[in-house]
Parts: sequence; C-alpha cells; structure tokens
Amino acid sequence: MSPAPVRLADEATRAEILAVEQRRQQALLEVDIATLHDLYDDSLVHTHAPGLTHTKEQLLKHVATRAPYKGAARGELTIRLIGDVAVMTGRLINRLGSPDGSERTVAGQVIQVLRRCEDGAWRFVSFQMTPDGEHVWTPTPEEQAGLEKVAQQERT
Repeated sequence: MSPAPVRLADEATRAEILAVEQRRQQALLEVDIATLHDLYDDSLVHTHAPGLTHTKEQLLKHVATRAPYKGAARGELTIRLIGDVAVMTGRLINRLGSPDGSERTVAGQVIQVLRRCEDGAWRFVSFQMTPDGEHVWTPTPEEQAGLEKVAQQERT
C-alpha cells in the first residue's frame, strides 16, 4: 500500500476545518472548557509562542484559570491533507492578557495539525506558534514579497 499523497484541502473539507478553528478561537475567548475539551484530541501537544508546552489537560487548566485570550486574527491559511490528517499553516495575531492586567499582542506563524476522528469530527492534535522575530538577513525578493503581503493583510 502506498502512502497517502499530500494535497490541498478541497473546498468542503477546508470549510469544515476553518469552522473548527473558528469554534476554537471563540471557545478560548469565552473560556468554554467543554467545547475546547471536545475540539482537542486527547493526544494534544500545544506549544505556546515562548516555548511552553502543554498537554490537553494542562492547556484546559491554563485557559480555565488564567483566561488569557482576549482576541485573535488569522491571516490566509493553507490547509494540506495527508489522508485523515490536516496540516494548517498561517499567520496568527493573539491579543492576550497579562498577570498585571495589561494586554499584549503576540504575532507569528502557526502550524496546527488536526485529525479526522472515528466519529467524523476534526480534532486538534498539535499546535506550534513561532513568534515574529528579528530578520538578520536581507530578504530575497521572494521573501520581501511575502513580508509585504503579510503587512498588507494586517492593515486590512
């Protein structure tokens, strides 16, 4: 048996996965632990921008006790499928509360992995955010075009 090919999600599957992502964002804002419990696979590995990694239960406790999420904006998302696994990549800008009551913004690129479970639902199994950082190399023309595209998306 040959391995499943990597392909872009068709429109119907893309819509399903984007709806799951929207539910995740809304549940984080509303501290809706029951919805998050359903959206996250028991095997979840969630790595925050500063490198802190949580299991599903640790992340649910983090959200319930700290309620850090105040808003989120997503850029253009690419969704690739490998069988019943979806890899979603794209930009995320989070507005987060801080322990002192202030708010901060963390922006960067995100990789999210979902799997279609036995009940047909898509659930998150992995999350990794790489925050924006200093660019030490002069961007190539292709990289510069990508940076300009991101900046334009964030202005709209």
